[in-house]
Amino acid sequence: MRFVLLAGAVVFAVVGCSREAVPTPDEATGAMTATMPAVVRFVARDFSFEGPDTIASGMVTLVLANEGTTWHHLQVVRLPEGMSMEDVQAGMENMEPGGSPPPWMANVWGGVNPPEVGEEARVTEMLEPGAYVMLCLVDTPDHIAHLMKGMIRGLTVTPSTGVAAAAPQADLTLTLADHSFSFSAPPTAGEHVIRVTNAGPQPHEVAFVKLQPGKTVDDIMAWGQTYQGPAPMTIEGGVPAFQVGQDVYAYVTFSPGDWVALCFVADAGDGQPHMAHGMMLPFHVN
Repeated sequence: MRFVLLAGAVVFAVVGCSREAVPTPDEATGAMTATMPAVVRFVARDFSFEGPDTIASGMVTLVLANEGTTWHHLQVVRLPEGMSMEDVQAGMENMEPGGSPPPWMANVWGGVNPPEVGEEARVTEMLEPGAYVMLCLVDTPDHIAHLMKGMIRGLTVTPSTGVAAAAPQADLTLTLADHSFSFSAPPTAGEHVIRVTNAGPQPHEVAFVKLQPGKTVDDIMAWGQTYQGPAPMTIEGGVPAFQVGQDVYAYVTFSPGDWVALCFVADAGDGQPHMAHGMMLPFHVN
C-alpha cells in the first residue's frame, strides 16, 4: 500500500465552518477567552472532495467523511505566494503517473489520513492565511494515485477577525523523527487526542492501522503489492505528511488489539517510503 507522493454532480450538505463553542468573557477581566476551533467538514468520494472553498485562519478542526468505495485521505498542501489553482491545473496537465512531483507539492501541511469507507476521521491544526490545495494520494485499488483521477480541490484561508481558537488538550504525544515513532505513554483503549509533532528533519506522517486477527506488518506489505483479497488491516485515521516543527492533533479511538503506526512518505535520500527505513511502530492495546 502506498500513499503516493507521485511516483458527477451529487447533492451535498456542508456542515461548513461551525464552531464547537462560542467565546466567553473571563470573569475577572471581562476579556474574551479563546474559542474552540472551527469545525470544517469535507466529504471524499470516488474521486472528488466536497466542502467549503474558503475558511478562516487559525486552529481548525478538519473532518473527513469517506463516502467512497475505497480509502481516501485529505493531504493539505500550501501553495507558494502568487500561485493560483489555475497554475496548479495547468501544471497537472503535464504530470504523468509515477513521475516526479512538482516543487509546490513539497510544502505539505498535514490534513486527515484515511478513515474506513462510511466512517469519519478528524484532526485539529493551525492553518495560516494563504492558498492551499487538498489532494488524495492514496492509490487503491489500481496503484494510480487518486490525484491523477482529479481528486484535487483548492482552499482559500482568509485572515481571521475573531477571537483566536485554542489548541485542543492532548492526553498523548506522538513524536515523529527520521525514522521513528515514540509515544509519550503506551496507548490505552478508548478515545484519545494525540499531539503529533514532527521532530524532522524531513516531512513525516502517521497512519494508524489496526491489524486483523492473526495478521502482521508483513501481510500489509504483501497485500500492498496487489490489493487482491481482503485488506489485512483497517485504517483508523492519522495525519498525512506535514512539516518539521509543526504540531497536528489527531483524534483516535483505540480498540483492543494489535496496531501499527506507519509513515509512507518518500525519503529525501533514496525515494523509498520511510516505513522501508524502519518507520513503523507496532503496539498492542489491551
